Amino acid sequence: MHQKLIIDYTLIRQLQQYPDKLYHVYQQPKKKFGSPQIGKDGVKLMRKITRPVERLKIVQKQINNCLKEYDLPDCMYGGVSEKNNFDNAVPHKSSRYFLTIDLRNFFGNITNAIIYQTLINNRFTWKEAREITIISTYKGSLPQGAPTSTVLANLSFAPTAIILEDFCRERNIIFTVFVDDLSFSSCQCFEHDIHEICQLIKKGGFFVNHKKIHYKKNCCEITGLYVKRGKLSLHKNILININKPGIKEYINSVKDQYNKHKKAALLSRKAA
Repeated sequence: MHQKLIIDYTLIRQLQQYPDKLYHVYQQPKKKFGSPQIGKDGVKLMRKITRPVERLKIVQKQINNCLKEYDLPDCMYGGVSEKNNFDNAVPHKSSRYFLTIDLRNFFGNITNAIIYQTLINNRFTWKEAREITIISTYKGSLPQGAPTSTVLANLSFAPTAIILEDFCRERNIIFTVFVDDLSFSSCQCFEHDIHEICQLIKKGGFFVNHKKIHYKKNCCEITGLYVKRGKLSLHKNILININKPGIKEYINSVKDQYNKHKKAALLSRKAA
C-alpha cells in the first residue's frame, strides 16, 4: 500500500460479530434536477442508505484516501479526484448517436469476494485485502453510504471498463463511466453493437438494468446534462429549482466549467 493504515482490530472483531451496531440503515428519497423522483405509480422513489457510525467512518475515510492513489482508466469520471459529471459529458458533445446504460444494484452486486480479489489484483497482501474487505463491506457487499464504496466499486469495475474502452476504440465509439452510469456515443449509428456491449458487461460480473438502456439520436441526457449539436445544456427542471439549497451553486459551477471548456477549445483551435 502507498500509505500505512493503522487497523483497529477491536473494530474488525465487532464488524464480524455485530455489524448492525456499526451501521445506520435508512431510506432516502431519490432526487433528480433538485426534485424527488416519482415512479409510474405516483410514489416517491427511495434509495437505501447504509451509513457507518463515526468511528468506522473515520477508518473508512483513511482507506478511501489510500485507494484514491491507485490509477483508473481515463474513461472513469465518477468519484475520481478533479473529475465530475460535466467532464463525463464533454467527450460526447460532438456525437450524434448515444447509448446510456445503468448498472443494476451496482454496489449491492459487488460482493466481499470481488472486493478481496480486486485488492489482491492491485498488489495488496492477503492480510491487507482481508482487513480492508471486512472494514468496507456490510453483509457481504458494498454499503451505499460508506466513504470507501465508490472508490472500491471503481477499482472493481476498472477491468471491465478497460475491455469496453478497447471495444469502443476499435469502433470509433466514445465511452465514459460515471459510477454506475455508462455512456457511449458516436457520429455513426452503432445500435448493432448494443448486444455485445451488454454481454461484455455481463462477462465482467455486472448486471445491466434493462429498463434503463436508452439509445437516442441527436440529443441525449448524460449525467444530468443535455448533449445536443455540439453543446451542453442544463435541463429546464433544474432551472425551475434554482432557489433550492445547493442548486444555484451547482448551476453556476456548470456555467463556469462550460465557459472554461469553450475558452480552452478556442485556444486549441488557434494553436492548431
